[in-house]
Amino acid sequence: MRPERGPHPRALFEITTRTTDGQMLCRPSEEVNRQIIGVMAVAQAQNDIQVHGFAFLSNHYHLLISAKDAAEKSQFIGFVNCNITKKLNHINKRKGSSWARRFTEVPVTEDEFTQTWRLRYLLSQGVKENLVPVVEDWPGATSTPWLLHGKRMYGVWTDLSQRNRAENRKGFVEIPGEFDTVVELKMTVLPCWAHLPPNEWRQRVWALVESINLEAAEARRLSGATVFGVAAVLATSPFSRGKPMKRRRMPLVHAPNREVRQRYVAVRRELTAAYREASRRFRGGEWDVAFPAGMFRPAGGFVGGCDNRTLDSW
Repeated sequence: MRPERGPHPRALFEITTRTTDGQMLCRPSEEVNRQIIGVMAVAQAQNDIQVHGFAFLSNHYHLLISAKDAAEKSQFIGFVNCNITKKLNHINKRKGSSWARRFTEVPVTEDEFTQTWRLRYLLSQGVKENLVPVVEDWPGATSTPWLLHGKRMYGVWTDLSQRNRAENRKGFVEIPGEFDTVVELKMTVLPCWAHLPPNEWRQRVWALVESINLEAAEARRLSGATVFGVAAVLATSPFSRGKPMKRRRMPLVHAPNREVRQRYVAVRRELTAAYREASRRFRGGEWDVAFPAGMFRPAGGFVGGCDNRTLDSW
């Protein structure tokens, strides 16, 4: 049984999704990167979502986001996964879903240690697998340019429906960019650094990046491993498969210590018990039963508002 979603208003979440059969369907290219960022920008415009960091590898991605509520978060990820599939299928000339299963989400506690730990993990993706020697070299869609240099994140939204209709017209000749709209993905600093001026929190990001690069270089020296390289990453077939990934149980929460984690688990158990009791009564025909605010009924339908027993109870 998958975990019940909500209620975590404006909590930071780490979102992970893997591609079907581990194929390299998100293999970096200028077109893939533009389309991925464009899809996220349009999804953000439709939902109250703050994006704090992202990294798209060839066969999976990581996001750090916060949302007004669970409904906004689910709608955002649903739109992103659905439309990235459409864009990738058009680019890779394939059919079917790009994703192996439903996305996974793990809440991140409010303290600086845990939030920067998860940001560091996101930044290290291309380096820890020896795909590139340093964080800045990863050629895929990533928030690193914004985090380090303040570079604005622009992408492209391509109207595939309009393009398909036009292609069916006799004598159609496509003009490059004819169906494209440039859109911007708005980025937001980590909640734990929101009180800091940009130059100060960017210095901290630089420190994270330097530590990742030094640690990876030392690990390669000790193991004798070599770097795959940017050229090899770009030349990889989107239909090739990476090495099988070990299935592991995702944590209930990313927390700084056992005490905080146990508090979260206690609150989650209480909410889960209330949800399952309400679900049992709802399925039994008690249609007006009250569910915990901020959660979803079994047959769908988000319950508005916010339960007091949320992250504030951590």
